[in-house]
Amino acid sequence: MRIDAVKMGAACVAACALIAPVVAMAQSYPNKPVTIIHPYPPGGSTDPEARLYASRLQDNLGVPFLIDARPGGGTTIGTAIVAKAPPDGYTLLSIGSSYTIAPLAYPSLPYDPVKDIAPIALMSRRSSFIVVPASLPVKNLGEFVAYARVNSGKVNAGTSGAGGVTHLSIEWMLYGTGIKKDVTVVTYKGGGPMFIDLMAGRLQVALGSVLATLPQIKAGKLRAIASSGATRNPAMPDLPTVAEQGVPGYDYAFWMGMGAPGATPPAIINRLSAELIKVARDPSVGQKLSEEGSMEMVGSTPDVFRKYIVAEIARWKKVVADTNFKLEE
Repeated sequence: MRIDAVKMGAACVAACALIAPVVAMAQSYPNKPVTIIHPYPPGGSTDPEARLYASRLQDNLGVPFLIDARPGGGTTIGTAIVAKAPPDGYTLLSIGSSYTIAPLAYPSLPYDPVKDIAPIALMSRRSSFIVVPASLPVKNLGEFVAYARVNSGKVNAGTSGAGGVTHLSIEWMLYGTGIKKDVTVVTYKGGGPMFIDLMAGRLQVALGSVLATLPQIKAGKLRAIASSGATRNPAMPDLPTVAEQGVPGYDYAFWMGMGAPGATPPAIINRLSAELIKVARDPSVGQKLSEEGSMEMVGSTPDVFRKYIVAEIARWKKVVADTNFKLEE
């Protein structure tokens, strides 16, 4: 018995020796600059949100939080950097909707999207609008479907980012309404040229963010025929969703959150999550980021965000299978 007690005591000492540095690191965290890898192009539509979170974290935690843009590979280049970084909380990742599409587009990813990145917090969700030129004689999704069938082969749908989440969302809408065979999808490198062609009538439908489309809707150049989210967008509360107009389960919302290398200690993850939840619940943050209240600020726990990512990957996998969509590497 004495020998067992000695062994148990030694084991406890060894365990404490392993745990103590982790606890000490978490208690002193952060004590130097933190880098947030942002896997999107600098100056893009996701930049303001990531930079605002970084600024608030810097104010609240007292050390610099620096944005490092590492675009490319459908966000997989920047994500791989974080997945392989030291799990000490000093390299973080901006996570967006493309994160859950990447495993489908790139079967041989250099990281596991569920295991190698530790979710910290889901920060925001914002749905988009399905829009048509104001000159097109349709006022809702049902009328557009009828128009596409009558004009089969003459209707073009625009999307920015071939093989990306918005491309897949347009394909899902066309498949769900039964007009996939009637409409040609045209891909653009950016939203600017796409909306020029849409307003000129060279495209008949597109999916675009509230920020990009609402000014043109108000100016009478575009007409919104559906909201892409599971619920109506606050910017146009009278506009029915795609799901309400005949495509059950349809839900596309661009979302953003933050993650860290997979082995980052839970104490650090929880510290960061608590701070990000404070940021998300600050009304001034939503006001800065949102166009007429169109953004839903979330601020989730790590566990909720993990379950959300797993569910999103499964959902998009089913959509790809149902639509026979060919994701492009």
